[in-house]
Formats: sequence, C-alpha cells, structure tokens
Amino acid sequence: MLASLKFVEKFISLPKVTKNININGIPTAISSYDIEKINPLLTRQGFEVDSVIKKGEGLETVVVGRIEKTEPHPNASKLQICQVNVGNNIINQIICGAKNARQGLYVAVALPSTKLPNNLEIKSSKIRDIESNGMLCSREELGLPIKADTDGDGIWEIEEDSQGGVSSSVLIHQLGKPIFEVLGISDTILELSVTPNRPDMLCHEGVSKELKAAFTYANIPFKLNEDNSYSNKISITEEKIKNDAINHSSVNCAGISFSAENHLGTPAFFMLIDSTQVKPSPAWLRILLENLGQNSINNIVDASNYILLAHGQPSHAFDLEKLSSQDPKSKKLILRKAKQGEKFTGLDGKERELNDTDEIISDIEGTQGLLGVLGGEHSKVTETTKKIVVEFANPNPVSVRRSSRRHARQTDASFMFEKGIDASARYQAAAEYLGLISSEQSIKPIYCGTVHSQNLNKKPEIKTEFPKIEIEFNSLAQEKILGAHIIDFDKQLNILKSLGFELSSIASQAFKVTVPSWRSHDIVGEADLVEEFIRVVGIDNVPSTPMISPTNVSYDDPHYKYLEKISARCTSLGYNEVISLHFMRTDDYEKLGLKSILSLGEPVALLNPIIGDEPLLHNTLIPDLLRKVTRNLGYGTKSGQLFHSCRTFQNYDVSGKRVFVQNGESIGLQKEFNQKIEDNLEYHYSQGYAYSREKTQEGRPVETPRLAGVVFGNKTEKTWQNSSETNWSLHDIIAHVTDLVTSLGSEISVVKISDTIDNSTECKFHPFAKALHPGRRVGFYILDENNQSISLGWAGELHPKTMRNYDIDVSCFVFEINIAVLIRSLSKPKNVKRRVAITQRFPTISRDFAFLIDDSVTAKELNEVVIKSLEPLIINETPALIQAVNIFDIYKGKNIAENKKSVAFHISLEPTERTFNDKDIQKITNTVIKAVTSELRGELRG
Repeated sequence: MLASLKFVEKFISLPKVTKNININGIPTAISSYDIEKINPLLTRQGFEVDSVIKKGEGLETVVVGRIEKTEPHPNASKLQICQVNVGNNIINQIICGAKNARQGLYVAVALPSTKLPNNLEIKSSKIRDIESNGMLCSREELGLPIKADTDGDGIWEIEEDSQGGVSSSVLIHQLGKPIFEVLGISDTILELSVTPNRPDMLCHEGVSKELKAAFTYANIPFKLNEDNSYSNKISITEEKIKNDAINHSSVNCAGISFSAENHLGTPAFFMLIDSTQVKPSPAWLRILLENLGQNSINNIVDASNYILLAHGQPSHAFDLEKLSSQDPKSKKLILRKAKQGEKFTGLDGKERELNDTDEIISDIEGTQGLLGVLGGEHSKVTETTKKIVVEFANPNPVSVRRSSRRHARQTDASFMFEKGIDASARYQAAAEYLGLISSEQSIKPIYCGTVHSQNLNKKPEIKTEFPKIEIEFNSLAQEKILGAHIIDFDKQLNILKSLGFELSSIASQAFKVTVPSWRSHDIVGEADLVEEFIRVVGIDNVPSTPMISPTNVSYDDPHYKYLEKISARCTSLGYNEVISLHFMRTDDYEKLGLKSILSLGEPVALLNPIIGDEPLLHNTLIPDLLRKVTRNLGYGTKSGQLFHSCRTFQNYDVSGKRVFVQNGESIGLQKEFNQKIEDNLEYHYSQGYAYSREKTQEGRPVETPRLAGVVFGNKTEKTWQNSSETNWSLHDIIAHVTDLVTSLGSEISVVKISDTIDNSTECKFHPFAKALHPGRRVGFYILDENNQSISLGWAGELHPKTMRNYDIDVSCFVFEINIAVLIRSLSKPKNVKRRVAITQRFPTISRDFAFLIDDSVTAKELNEVVIKSLEPLIINETPALIQAVNIFDIYKGKNIAENKKSVAFHISLEPTERTFNDKDIQKITNTVIKAVTSELRGELRG
C-alpha cells in the first residue's frame, strides 16, 4: 500500500519538521513530515513501513524562474543566452539549447550546487566561452514523468503544463521559490505492509484513523480536518442516493431510460449523471495520482480513482450513450456469467477470451466490464461523453480473485474487492463521487437518479441493512487474555474510542462495544478488542509468561494425526524432512522419462507463477527431492536420506470433471492436456481428496497427500571400524516403506513393476517404472475397503538416464506412496489376532547343525523344511514354540565340492508343558537331520 502523507493530511494533521535551505544566498525555511514520529507508530501498530519516498527532497534549489531575455550564442548556432529572473531581482545568465526557450516563459531553474536525480551536479561554468550560472530543466531531468504535450521540445513550460496548472499571475509572485513546493509536488510516500485481515488500511482514510489512535495515546498534538468531504458541497445527500437506490428500478436521464438486471446475486446499484464535462483533472488531483504511481485519464475516471484511494470504495463509470440497445432511448446493463469463449476488450486495449466462470457487466450485445476487475474499451468515458452511469457493485471476492488471476490483470479495484470492502459505505462513496466531479466543473452536472439492480424474479438485488457487531468487554479481559496488567481499563476504552469503536456502559467496569463497519471483517470477540489496544500500547510491553498448563491438540484436519505419525516414523528411520513450495517444471516429466505430461494425472498450471520456470502445481514430489539431492551433492554432502510429506494437485475434482478448462494455455500445454488420460493407478484423481470447508467438493482440484523419500550415496561410510562402505539396496527401501505402513496398522504386498503393459501376474505396469532401473523397481499394493488390491506407491533405484538428467552421480533410491489410499485402508475391518505374553516356565533348548547341501537351495527353502518337519513333533510329542531358525554360516571353497555349500544354522525351542529330557532333544535332532537329508539331499557334517 502506497500512502501519501499529503493525502492523509486531508483527514488529519501530521507533525512536521523544518529545515533551512540557502537559496540565492537567502535562508529559506522548508517544512516536511516528521517521519521519525510517524513511522515507528505505524510499525508498532502492525503496519511496517517498507520504504519512504520523499518527492522533491534534495531539489529545493530548483526554483521558479522567468526568462526575461534571450539572444543567440555567438559561438554556437544551437545555443541561446538566456537572462533568467530567479527571484529577489536576481538575474542569472544561463546557456540553454532547448528550442522552446523564449522570452516570458516560466521555467524550472536548477541553481548552482543543485544535484539532479541523474547525479548531474550543477555548477557555474563557461559554455563556449560564455558564462552560465544554472540550468533550465525538463520534467525528465527532475525525475518527473515525461509528457510529450507539455515538455515541448526541451525545457518544462510550467504555466502551459496542465500538470502545474498555475497561472502567470500567481507565478510572478513565486519567483525564486522551490518549484516542487509551489506546484504542490512535494510529498512523502510511505510503502506500508498491510496484513490480509486489514483491508481498511488500503485507503488513506484508514491510515488516518490508525494515526489518530497512535497520536492520541502518544500525546502528539493533531486536529481532524472535518471539511474534507465533497458531498457536503452539494444538495444530493447519501440518504437521498440510498432511498433512490431502494425505491427505483429504472430512471430517466435526459430522455434515456436506464435499468439493470442481476443474474449473479451480487448487491449492486447504479447512479446516473447528465451534463458531465469530461476534461483534464485539476492540478492537485493529477499530482496526487502521479505521486501514487497512477496515470491521470480525465476528471471522471480520476474521480473514481480518488474515491478508491481516499475511502477504499471502487466504482466504474460507463458512457450511457455508448451502451448497445434495441431502442436508443432505453438502455440496460446486465450482471451475469460470461459465455464460454466470449470475447472482451478491456481498457488496457487487450482482447481476452472469457469462460463461463467469469462474472461480467454487459449490455444486450456484449461484455462492457469484467466485474470488479476491469472496465471495457467500448463504453469508456471520453471527451465526448455527456451522460454517465456509475456502477457500485459488491462482487464476490473469490470470483474477483479467480478472474483477476486467470486474466493476469490485478487492478487496485480488484485488490480491494479481494480483501473486502466496507459495504455500508457504498452510498456515501456515491455521494462523494458526485460531489467531487461537481466541485471541479464550471457547469454543474445533473444528478438523474440512482437505481437498484433486479434479479430474475424482478426483486431488488441491493444491500441496505448492515448488522452491527456488539461485544461485551470488561476490565478482566486484559489479565485473562494477556496474563498481565498492562494499562488501566479507562485507557483501554480511550484507545478503542480513538480507533472508532462505540462504547456504552452495561455495568460497573463492563461495556458493550460496537465494532465500526470498516472493522467488521476481523473483529469478532473479546480477544480482538484486547489485541486492538495492545497494538497501540506496543506488544513489547507484554511480559513473556511461560505456559504452565497442559494443552490438548485438536486437529482441524482429521488426517493430520496420520501424517504426523508417519512423518515421525520416517524421521526415526534416519530421514531428514524437507519443506518446499508446491511447484514443478514442465520438463520434469521428460527428465523422468515418463510417457507424457499426463502420466501422473493432469497438473494445474499457474497463470502468474512465483518462480518463472516452475509454472505447474506438483502432482509428484520426486522432482523436487531429486533437485535437493543435486544441491546436497554440489555442497559436498555425498550421502543422506531425505523425505517430504506434502499435498499434490490435479486439475480434476473428485467427480472427474476438469476444473480449469483453459489450464496450461498460457505456457503452451493446452494441446497436451487435452489428450486422453491413461489409467494412473494411485495417481488417479479418484485416489485423492478435495480439501474444503465448503458443502460440496465439486469444482475444486483434487489435493492428494503423498510421502516421498530418497536415499543417496552410501548407507554407511568406511571408518576405522568398517573396512569398507555399505551401499543402499532395494531391500532397505522396501523395509522402510513396510515399516511406515505397519506403523499405521496396515499391511502391503510387494510386486515387481514394469514400464510396459502386459498380462503377467508377476509384474504390473506403472508409469513411474520408466524412471527406475529395470531390475530394481517394485510397486506396493494394499487392500481397500472392498478388499480390492490397489496401488499404494512404488520404490526403486533411479535409472542411469534419470540420474544424468538431474546431475546425480551417486547411487540413488526413491519411493513415493499415496497417503490418501493408506488412510482409507485403515477404515477397513481387520482380523486382529490377540497376543498374550506368558512368562517362560521351562528352559529353552537349542541345537546347531551343519549340512553340505546343493548351492541352489535357498535360505527360505531350508527354513521351511526345518519348520515343517518339526510341527507334527512339537504338537503331538514335545509341545513347544519354535523361537528361531537362524543361519549363521555359509561356506564355499576349499574341500567343498563344486555346486555345493556348507550351511550352519541354529534352532531354539521353548517348551510349553514340561522340561525336555535327553530323549525329547534327540527326537528333535533326528527329525531335523532326516528332513534335510531326505528333502534337500543334505549331508550332515561332523
């Protein structure tokens, strides 16, 4: 928010400081705003001053002058010798090369010792042997916007410049005085950081209200400038406009009947004015807009901008006679949804294609304005305009924001509507608008009347009742909320009064506080009132108090506890969590080797991406993790474990309807997005959520919580304890994912995956398989609530090509799982096995065996044979629990035949009914030997 202190002073006087400047050898007092007092107060109350711009600072020695005489330079045909009156009967001889320098011209003179904005320092010097004492300046040289029609061929012609607007009869008495002061250009502009909950601070009246409270508490003298309203200069009052808006559905304006239809349910009224004189705005208004970075258009348009900057009330004026209609004596504006593909040319001259979610104002032929965002070229106010219709609508902030972002056009009006306007002040804004244009015209415009818009049932679509928020506030609130006594209760009440709150006593030390309309967006309870006075006092006066009572966390998101638990488990497995923005690049799909950009579901494209080369909302977390691996490697970290738990997004709602029809058009991806989407397994939109507090999730992009992890480099490094480093393996990643899923009480199955579709039951297709090493990639499957096996995620080692694409030169394993699928599986009824721990009563027996067996026999086969052989024995003869069957040695080499190996394993059993004797132990030993020798052709060693 840019705040002009000169503008703020229209509402409240501000403290000033004075400094003396030497002009033509005479000390001259120059006053400026005391920002050393103002800025700390605004910052303390929550509005940081990001920068300060002082218009005219350092240019006090640029003064008003008049050329008394000119003559050609004897040594240069393109130069003139000008005798310039710079005040106090002082004539400076100045050499000038501007073609428009002439006798009698009032000019801006930079006296010697002046340093211009382009760092040129003016000194007395000789130009082609002729002495020159100063410089005649153009607007550009003084850092002012260039105006071709007023700058002429060179120097600034002050009297003729419509920006100055000061006649010669005035300028003759201002010779030698600082030109920025004479023309009213001097100003101090503050760039304020305004929090989203304070839209009232996006206008100068709002800033003045905050400063009023600050000055009151800080005992800084000030006075309110009551005579700042233009509406008190005309007979048309706010109440008159409001009554007309309530009672009239049509009005006759100089022979033209006007009405308005409303198909949007948006409150709106329209004021009609005849006999307008469209001309350049007065100097003070143009200078004000220019200082705040805006262009002056004409007095009608500038009046709208003034009301917006002054009071935070947007409006838009249409040329009534330019509106299309079947009958030229009957005009109509319609608030409606745009038609898909409808064209609209805005005031910026750009043609836009609308879609059916845009809200517009139209006549019977086409769009005349993008509601709350931008007016139309066709019906704009020009010099020929005589009759205008001024729109005061309250569009839906969400609709305004969507249209503004979609069409890449954010205006001051759209920004105000997005944040929230004070709807109760709309009628006063209309009166102010009428008063402003009336006060600046020699022939007073004629107020024709005001009409409401009508809905499809012919009922008024207008808002006239504004309920007040009332809060009970007592002297105990401070201690209860802040935990300390900061200021007395009467001082609290005085601060609230100074901020515009109304107070009425309801009991001893208790008041009913009525919230002002401009604060109805963020003040709802007692704690907010405490925050109000503590902002003014200073939050640094609140003592630090430790919390001594236990607190219970209440999760807004019911899934949050699962996300927290699985993230904590990930951390316990050695992973470090990363936090990133939700964006990805368009070439990430190509780098991963995926079949198409739609392989993982259609991403959402951003119209105005924060990061230029990342225009998509991510639908997978892998690319961002891989870039972080690359960055770690670049910083010398050659191994590590990273994970990211985050939402991903798709351009489909939960019912399978595309949300943004023009998605990706601005970055050339519309053609790709229009392709048919393949089966996306856990990346399909049906496997996510649409997080929303609204009643329906239709029309909102699916947001799917995912967990992704990456391990890179070595699992353990070579140290004095380890003779060599240990590498990560696919089995490590499978174990990690299994552990994560088990920690939430679910189970998964592991299946090989492929990047081609076939009918094999042992290998399933997955789009991400293309990015992984062909022999080291698996998919994870889980049973859903219907006992159907669905894809949960995948894991694998990166393909060498993928690693090259991301500049990774060490071994790298990755995984990604869909948390939404996992959480859904938790609701499925499970067969829970009850396990009872019994204290061991009998001593465990254990035996070691060593067999010579075929090299092809696996550990799994050996384990199964041993356990299967013992089961009948321990059930019928020697009741026991098998505690372990562990292989502890495998040997191949000297004295071992080819295709054979020596395997030593250990078994242990826990008796359950009696202590085993030697006979029992021998039965167990014989059973194991017999099973291994007969079924695996093993030979007992030793």
